[in-house]
Amino acid sequence: MGRNGWLTLVCFVAVITVGAAIGVTSAPRKAEESLDRVSPPASFTPGFVINPPATAPAPLATFTPGPEPTAMTGAIPVERLPQVLFLLASPPGAAVSLPVEVPPVSEYGIGLSGRRNLEGRGMLFYYPDGKGTSGFWMKNTHIDLDIAFVDSSLTVVAVMQMKADTETVHRPGVPYMAAIEAPRGYYATVGVREGTRVQFLFDVAAATRR
Repeated sequence: MGRNGWLTLVCFVAVITVGAAIGVTSAPRKAEESLDRVSPPASFTPGFVINPPATAPAPLATFTPGPEPTAMTGAIPVERLPQVLFLLASPPGAAVSLPVEVPPVSEYGIGLSGRRNLEGRGMLFYYPDGKGTSGFWMKNTHIDLDIAFVDSSLTVVAVMQMKADTETVHRPGVPYMAAIEAPRGYYATVGVREGTRVQFLFDVAAATRR
């Protein structure tokens, strides 16, 4: 083979090698681009019961409990928490929403114990038969809280204040379907009081079964 033939062969091999290298390095980029195009889960929209997306990512895998027992729902970012909507008496048509953790029933005994801040969230306890009578106390809970009790007609029947690290038991004196804890002063600030109507913007029964 002459000199020109050898040069042609060398160039041909080089082209194949470069092409193969480009193909190998471009494959992961295509995979990444395809992940970027995956549609995010649909947002919650107003209503009483709306099923959350079945494909929503589980947020609890990286949560590390502190030295005190802490509900695992504390790992969920505020922006991914379900919402409770309070329909205010004034001004007409006004409403305010509160992001809430909804622990499984097995963690009701823990609640917000071990917490030292809430980062703009609350916690909801659900009693589906509408006959909740349990009292709430603040043992091992290190932040002051408000608690609103909601009956089966989705009406607030009582709002109480609870002081951190105390063992006073708080209960409304009437059966209730939900108890919603919030940062101290939240309900007075936004205008939630006895008689305020409530909507759950998620499937609350399903959330408590997780």
